[in-house]
Amino acid sequence: MNKGLMAGAVAISVLAAGSAQAASTELRRSTNTRGLSFMVGGGVEGYTDALRTQIDPGLAYGVTIGLKPTNVVGVELGYTGSVSEFNTGGVLATNANGPDIVRNGVQGAVTIGLTATRLQPYVMGGVGVSRYNVRAIAPGFQDDTVGNVPVGGGLRLQLGSFTADARVNYNFLFDQGFAASLPASDVDLGGDETFSKGGRYIGTLNLGATF
Repeated sequence: MNKGLMAGAVAISVLAAGSAQAASTELRRSTNTRGLSFMVGGGVEGYTDALRTQIDPGLAYGVTIGLKPTNVVGVELGYTGSVSEFNTGGVLATNANGPDIVRNGVQGAVTIGLTATRLQPYVMGGVGVSRYNVRAIAPGFQDDTVGNVPVGGGLRLQLGSFTADARVNYNFLFDQGFAASLPASDVDLGGDETFSKGGRYIGTLNLGATF
C-alpha cells in the first residue's frame, strides 16, 4: 500500500471514529431527561363514592415545578385548583354566583420513570392539602381545609427543552368535612387516623419546558 492510500485509510478511520463518537454523544443527549421543568396544564376533576352524587365533574388546572436529578427519579412541587358545580339532582343550592365550589391546593410528589427514554411512562405519589371554598348556599356544605394523598401515573414526552405530560391521579382524602351533610364515610386506619371513602380524581395535560 502506497503512502497516499495509507493516508486516505487513516483519514477515513479518523472520520468514522469521530462520526461514531458524535452519534453516541447525540444519543446520550437525546435520552437525557434530567433538569428543572416548569409546566402549566388543565383537565377535568371529579369525585367518587357519595361525593360523586353531590358534585359534578369540573375544570382542573395547575402549575408544576419539577426537578429530575436522574433520568428516572423526579420531585415536584405544584399548585392545583378546580372549579365545580353541585349536582342539582342531589343538592339544593341557592345564591350561587359563579362556580359552586372552588378548590385551591398545593402538593409535593415523587415520580419514578419506568424507562429512561424521551417518551417516559411513570408512576407518582405524594401528599397535599387543599382549601375548599363553598360559594353557593347548600345545606351541609361549608368551607374547609382537607389533606390528601395523590397517587397515579402518566406519560411524559421531552423533545429538546419542550416537555409534554399527560397524567391521571387519584387523591385519597383525609376527610370530607366540606361535605358534612353526607353520611360518615371514614375508613378507620387505627388510632386517630382515618381516610374518607370518597376521593378525588384528576386527569390533566401539562405543557412546558425543561432546562
